[in-house]
Amino acid sequence: MLEISLITALASILSIGLHFTALLLITKILAYFHGIHPATIVFSLLLAVIAHLLEILIFTYALQFMLSHNMITFSIIDPDFFDIFYFSGTTYTTVGYGDIVLVGSGRVISVVESLMGLVLIAWTASFTYYEMNRKWIRKT
Repeated sequence: MLEISLITALASILSIGLHFTALLLITKILAYFHGIHPATIVFSLLLAVIAHLLEILIFTYALQFMLSHNMITFSIIDPDFFDIFYFSGTTYTTVGYGDIVLVGSGRVISVVESLMGLVLIAWTASFTYYEMNRKWIRKT
């Protein structure tokens, strides 16, 4: 259980760091384009989606590592990388279809990943709102 907690904490820290870096990069890109242009917000949202996909991949690789070291078990027999990516994506976005689930003590990582997804998606939403307010509303 300690190993699962440490790997989960590492995946969470990497995801937060990646998200912070992505939003910082987006801020610099938006600052480069002066004035009002809808393409800047669309481009920034595209970069944010890429950041979220990379964060899902971080948790996917953490789950893959734990599975290969027999720390966790899934409800399906012998899940491949795409099964784990699918599970991670549905967990991160808190959709949670339930067709693939973790069994046993490994369920802890799914709780943390869903919380991380909720927080990071909300961070992106508030960032986007702030940038749209700053670039569109105040300058029109």
